[in-house]
Amino acid sequence: MAKNKEHSLGNLVDDKLNKKRSLHVSILREASRIVKETKNVSILLKKVLDIVSNRAELDHLSVTLCSGDFLVIRASQGLTQDESRRGIYRIGEGITGKVAETGEAKLVEDISESLEFLNKTESRSNFIGIAFICVPIISGQKVIGTLSADCPNSNKELLEKNLLLLKTIANIISEAVSVLFFEMEEGEKLHAENRILRDKIDIALRPQNAIGSSSAMLKVYEQVANACNSDAHILIRGEAGSGKDFAMHIIANSPKWRGRPLEILDCSTMQDNLIDAELFGSVSKRGLIEIAETGIVYLDAMGLIGQALQLKILRYLTDKTYTKVDSTKLLKGKARIIASTSGNLEQRMKEGTVRQDFYYQMSLFTIMIPPLRERRRDIPSLAKFFMQKHAHLREKKIVSINPMAMSMMKAYHWPTNVRELENCIERAVIISAGQSISVSDLPPSLQTAQSTNSSLFADSEHADFQKLVDDFERDIIVEALTSCNGNAAAAARRLSVTRRILNYKIDKLGITAKAFKTSKK
Repeated sequence: MAKNKEHSLGNLVDDKLNKKRSLHVSILREASRIVKETKNVSILLKKVLDIVSNRAELDHLSVTLCSGDFLVIRASQGLTQDESRRGIYRIGEGITGKVAETGEAKLVEDISESLEFLNKTESRSNFIGIAFICVPIISGQKVIGTLSADCPNSNKELLEKNLLLLKTIANIISEAVSVLFFEMEEGEKLHAENRILRDKIDIALRPQNAIGSSSAMLKVYEQVANACNSDAHILIRGEAGSGKDFAMHIIANSPKWRGRPLEILDCSTMQDNLIDAELFGSVSKRGLIEIAETGIVYLDAMGLIGQALQLKILRYLTDKTYTKVDSTKLLKGKARIIASTSGNLEQRMKEGTVRQDFYYQMSLFTIMIPPLRERRRDIPSLAKFFMQKHAHLREKKIVSINPMAMSMMKAYHWPTNVRELENCIERAVIISAGQSISVSDLPPSLQTAQSTNSSLFADSEHADFQKLVDDFERDIIVEALTSCNGNAAAAARRLSVTRRILNYKIDKLGITAKAFKTSKK
């Protein structure tokens, strides 16, 4: 009788194992299909973990990834966001950390009796009767993370089957997980490069009011630092009001150039013959090249000079030789040329108004100043600096900017860049009646942007569909108008829509096409 009972129990276990084996085979087939068909890695992992959890009756599944000396949870099932955030392990710490360190899977039959089980996610209130399985995820020969799950503390053989299931799942998803791993590695590498770049910036090269910590501006500062230590001629490019003059002054005030002459020539409103006489001089007058001696001559807005003068400047850029107006005597200069332009030199070269040899020689050392809309993270610090500056100048006690007003400034497209931002803040300081700049203190152009749904949604937890669509359309139209210098007809052609449709959208969204026109320099 006892033998028959034992035989029956054995058959029951065998039946369970066979059913488990069959179930696991179907789970693996489904997981393989998902991996083949799903391109988005996050969605892929969610689907696979859901299937394993629901059909294999496993709980608290999580995929961790190595990040330096730590493991962080990148996908989970049965964990809240807070629980996932808490799941950070040092390599070698606890069961998960040791699996990542050794590359060997671990099965703990009862976590209530394990000192190594740390419960860092704080997701389990009852440990009794719970087993824990953790397996490595390997890409090539490298452990890049782990896959783990809780399961009922049942028959040893059933636990072994679940261990084998997770090992196989880890193998199936390893290629997809490696995509996340390398994305994380690249992100960390980029952050590390930014930190190194920040360390390389010599603060002494910048005036106190050099504001901006975005990655775009950090690259500009590095270029400017190189220019400060060089004798090379420089071309500074950027949209009107973006800060080209400011970059020039940083160079002129650097230790290598401080104390030497700085001569500035605004070419925007001058005829070529006057620029020639001012720059190179005449028989009766010294030119700026001669006056500057070993210092700097700054040619502001030089993008529209004619080809004859381009050729003369080209010769100076090449070998520092020049001739005065009405003279054939070849002279040697020592001054360094720094030029700036907001014009499209490439287009003018195609049109034949800019010589190729002049363009390439002038562009050998170029510093490109990004427009303010491409470095929005700098807007709050710039706005606060200008607020303090103009409040001090006007002896007004203004100490802050209202959050809604700041949101409007961050959302605005700033067609004339930092110069427009300073003018905006100066106006707000003048008319503000309190200690904080509010929405009503900002120019109508910014207030219109807010009222026509072009602002960000930082002040609202919910955003409706139409608002998102309007914002998206506005960004596209603004970009097209910017690239076409405010020409709505050209923007319509660029967007492949009729002029009537574009005008309708412009009116609906409250966009002023003329605001995107920039002065040609």
